[in-house]
Amino acid sequence: MAELTACLIGLGETGISLGLALKQAKVPFRVVGHDKDRGRMGLAQSLKAVDKTHWNVHRAVEEADLIVMGIPLSEMAELMPLLTETYKPESLLLLLTSAMQSALTLTRDHLPDNVSYVLGHPILTGINAPITEREDLFQEVLFCLAPGPDTAEDALRVAHNLIEHLGAKPHYLDAAEHDGLIAGVEHTAHVLAGAYMHAAAEGAGWHDARKLAGRIFYHATDLTRGPEQLSSSLMANREYILTWLDIMQRELADWRQLLEAEDQEALSALATEVHTARMEWEKAAALQEWGETIQAGEGQTSGSIMRQMFLGNFMSRRRLPRSDEDPPSPS
Repeated sequence: MAELTACLIGLGETGISLGLALKQAKVPFRVVGHDKDRGRMGLAQSLKAVDKTHWNVHRAVEEADLIVMGIPLSEMAELMPLLTETYKPESLLLLLTSAMQSALTLTRDHLPDNVSYVLGHPILTGINAPITEREDLFQEVLFCLAPGPDTAEDALRVAHNLIEHLGAKPHYLDAAEHDGLIAGVEHTAHVLAGAYMHAAAEGAGWHDARKLAGRIFYHATDLTRGPEQLSSSLMANREYILTWLDIMQRELADWRQLLEAEDQEALSALATEVHTARMEWEKAAALQEWGETIQAGEGQTSGSIMRQMFLGNFMSRRRLPRSDEDPPSPS
C-alpha cells in the first residue's frame, strides 16, 4: 500500500499534538511539518511528532495528500495565495480556525479546483488535562467540521475519519452557524478578558493590586492565544462579537442595578442560577457527553474509507463518483 503524506503547517500545541496522534493512527502516515518559528520545528522533531520538517513551505506542501493548516487567520491570508500552484492534485486541505466564514472566503479565492477542503475547529477545554503538546490531546474532544458549498462528500468523509483517528468526535455545522456560536462562548470571552486585564493594568492602583491578584484574576484574564492569532480571529468574526457585546452590556447593567439597589435576595438568586448553569456545563464538558453520536459511514471502517479516499484519488471537487466507480479496497 502506498504511503500517505500529511503536512502540518503550524506547529503550535495543536499542530504538534496532531502529529503525535497521526503517528499513532492505524493508517501509516509520513508526517512533514512547517512553522515560521524554527524553534517549533525543532521541538516537533525532538518529540517525534513529524518525520521531517521543511523551512520552505512549498516543499512541505507539494508532496502532501493531506494538509492541515493550523495558523492564525492573518497568516492564512498571506500564505494561501502563494500556494495556489503548489498543492498535489486531489489532495485535501483541512483549515483549523475559529473564524470559519473568513477562512471559507480564502478557499474560494485561492484554492484550485482539484484540491478539496474542509474547515475544522477542535474545542479544547483543558478541563481534564492541560492544553499542551501530547498525543491524546484530542481524545473525546468535540471537533467541529464545516464543509464548503462545493466540498465533495468523499472529502468530508475523509476528514470525518481523520478526526476519528485522532480520538475526537466529529460535529457538523455550517460556517455561519459555527461563527455565531463561537462568538458567544469564546471570542466574546477573549474580549472581556482583554478588557479586564487592560483596565486593571492601566488602573491607578495596579502597582499594589497586582500583588493581590491570584487564581481568580488569572483565569478571568486568560486570553489563551497570542496577540496576532487573537486579533485576527476577533476582527474576522467582529459582526457576531459586536452583537454579543451588546448582550453583555445589558447583562452587566442588570448586575449593576442589583448592586445599586442593594437587593441581596435577587443577587443571591442570580448567583445561584449562574452557579447551577456553570456546574452543569463543566460536568458535560469534562465528560464530553452531549447526547449525540455520529457514524463514520455505514458498512465500512474508518480506516478503509480513508485508504479508499486517498489512494483512490476521490478528492476532486468537480464531481462525486458513482457507486460503480468506487475503487477496490487496497490489499
